[in-house]
Amino acid sequence: MKTDARVPILLVALLLLPGCLNSIVDEIDDMVIWEMSPEGEWPQLILGERTRTTPTLETYEDCTVLLEDLKDALWEQTLVEIDQNAYWNWANPWMFGGIWMEDDMLMDGAVPEASMDADGGSNSGGTAPSSSGSEDRSGTYSETNNQESGVDEADFLKFDGHHFYMINNNHLVIIGVPEHGNVTLVSDTELEGQPLQMMKEGDSLVIISSINSWNIPSNDPLRSIMQTEDGNWRSTNLVKYTVIDITNRSDPTVGREIFIEGSHETARMVNGTVRSVSHMWSYIPGIQTYPSLPDDYWNTEDWEERMDLWNASVEDLIDENQAAINSLTLADFAPQMHQRNADGTISSYSSGSGDCSEFSGSADGVGRGFTSIMTVDLLSAEFSSEVDHIASSWVEVYASGDMMVLAEPANDWWWFWRNNDYEDATNIHAFDISVEGETSYIGSGRVTGTVQDLSLIHI
Repeated sequence: MKTDARVPILLVALLLLPGCLNSIVDEIDDMVIWEMSPEGEWPQLILGERTRTTPTLETYEDCTVLLEDLKDALWEQTLVEIDQNAYWNWANPWMFGGIWMEDDMLMDGAVPEASMDADGGSNSGGTAPSSSGSEDRSGTYSETNNQESGVDEADFLKFDGHHFYMINNNHLVIIGVPEHGNVTLVSDTELEGQPLQMMKEGDSLVIISSINSWNIPSNDPLRSIMQTEDGNWRSTNLVKYTVIDITNRSDPTVGREIFIEGSHETARMVNGTVRSVSHMWSYIPGIQTYPSLPDDYWNTEDWEERMDLWNASVEDLIDENQAAINSLTLADFAPQMHQRNADGTISSYSSGSGDCSEFSGSADGVGRGFTSIMTVDLLSAEFSSEVDHIASSWVEVYASGDMMVLAEPANDWWWFWRNNDYEDATNIHAFDISVEGETSYIGSGRVTGTVQDLSLIHI
């Protein structure tokens, strides 16, 4: 419906700068003005300026600054989503079955982020006898198709010359391959969650699994750790690292079980040191991006009255989001690590050292998601880890024996809303992994476009 009426339109001026959220949020009520949107008769918010400077990762040395930057990013993204909902409500007011209709055109609505279902399970050893084999078959068989020599990449299938180790649904299947004769089923072990990939070092396997938060059993102590007060989940996924002792192939035994919040990206193992990359997009309680509209809004047909009700509801929504964001702590954003002990209890580890020196982000692209590089010797007797967190969106990963390269979009999707003068760009971050147990940042660059596959890179 079009009209020539000129009614006040809500605009919120937001000139956000890194580390300045608290002062801006406190004064937001004084920054609400009323005028007509230059792009049409819909309540358009004035968004903060978004520019690109440098892809270089800057290390945080003050947790207060890091928290302010994360709040800034969440605040601006929230406003973009409110602005989008205003546009779809007023510029395209007809909706049926999740499809927005404008004239003869159909525009898809938002697609929810998919998550992988996973079922819990327990370990069960097979009974078929087998030995590791005494004869040397070195050089007579093909191993995993790794990108780099000496770097064991996660895969679904491993072969050591005597046995196949295969991930089949949520089972670890070990098959004996005698020099002469028929292959034999050595063991079949059920695994927790949805196994994704596997790495092998000597008589140990490291299996990486995805655990959907909703599938965590009600009596699992992980459940109380992962759930928020409103019944939602901090993260929709956990990445699980399971160490399995295969000294006795017919009876594999589960050793260390480590969890980190987020979704698995990739993993590499060099000389027993595992470097894995995961990404977490945390759920933040109390944040809403569509206003709670009164009954009068739906009952009135007067365009001006309906606009006034919408604007008032948006003002209330912004106030509520301000309060929710101001109350957040670093723990609300950062991924947490957990270990399942032998007695079934859970030990949790802080993802930070206290000074936030393991956190970094690009100066113009700090996102509220975290890419985490975990460096850990899972096969050692004592558990220790180094975790580096990059405030970013999803990444593509490449690793050689001494270097890891991450490619991430220079900006999150919301950054481009009404800011379409910029082309897609990709930040390239390089890390030195030549020292066991350490991951050191080298530098960054930026290229135009989106990187689809880093497997073609060779360093």
